[in-house]
Amino acid sequence: MERFNYQMMTLARDARELTQSELADRLQIRQGTLSKYETGFSEPPASFVEDLAEALNFPRSFFYVSGRPYGLPPFHYRRRKKLSKKVLARIVAEVNIRRLHITQLLVSYDWKTNAFIPEIDPDEYRGRGTKSLTPEDAARHLREMWMLPSGPIPNMVELLEENGGIVIPCDFGTDLVDALSQRIEGLPVLFFVNVDAPADRVRHTLAHELGHMVLHTVTVKSDEEMEDEADAFAGAFLLPADEIKPQLRRFDLRQLANLKLYWKVSMAAIAVRASRLELVTPYQSKMFWIEMGKLGYRKREPNEPPKETPNLLRRMISFHTMQLGYSLAEMARLLYLTVSEFQRMYRHDILGEHERPQLRVIK
Repeated sequence: MERFNYQMMTLARDARELTQSELADRLQIRQGTLSKYETGFSEPPASFVEDLAEALNFPRSFFYVSGRPYGLPPFHYRRRKKLSKKVLARIVAEVNIRRLHITQLLVSYDWKTNAFIPEIDPDEYRGRGTKSLTPEDAARHLREMWMLPSGPIPNMVELLEENGGIVIPCDFGTDLVDALSQRIEGLPVLFFVNVDAPADRVRHTLAHELGHMVLHTVTVKSDEEMEDEADAFAGAFLLPADEIKPQLRRFDLRQLANLKLYWKVSMAAIAVRASRLELVTPYQSKMFWIEMGKLGYRKREPNEPPKETPNLLRRMISFHTMQLGYSLAEMARLLYLTVSEFQRMYRHDILGEHERPQLRVIK
């Protein structure tokens, strides 16, 4: 017998950015009644579930999915401090819903890779030595493990998807969150990235999230320390010290603009890397940031590299529609969505290549 999952009710409410009081008003019931349903204190009648599904634009089946949503520790997402708790709850809800979708899609899609994203235990890595593992060491170790050649990484998205990750483009509805990452047993490592973020920042953000997945799923430290380590890892992974040092003997906006074209990372990221490697004085760094601010480059820089497009999720959806013959309505039902919501969430993935037949609706 199917059982109402009250945690999915909270997830759906958060996804629509509603408080419990606001949802109760929408459903025209007392908040106390709603609270008892949402905390699992009492089982709701079938009529309530139908009303809830209509109010939140989820199919009834969504509220009977077994299992629990996953939380996200603060260090697993890059966000600005101005982000409200309500908006963050919506974003975390969407991430959990998309994780559920990946689980469903992988039932039939045979995803295999011989590579993986390691979890490095600093104590185990150090062995009997006395030198502590640094983010610089970890980044160098991973580049060697993945046998990356010298020079810039051509495509960060492809690199992650070739080595055990899935990059999932999301419309977070805000520029205050760049990305989130999650490592859950039984699934590939998941990287959720804001589609509206500048391409140069996305590359650094993905490397930053990779740093968390490598360094912070075994060893947990303070949020500030983990953020600093992930940022240092990203800089070292994208801009190896022995290669970038000779190129930073001259430090000015024109030189950094040239380096940006080559390394495909922002001038800001290169400047931070120069500071971490102690290649510039505090005064040089200060003047650089003042100039960046005057030119309006602090938020978005010129000469963005080409956007890197995730392909694995697109292939998974294409496999279901092309090879398995799922219709639009069937895809929505598979992922516990309404048709309109499926089209909203996966509009970039269901348009697909020119040879793909038009998805049909089966009623």
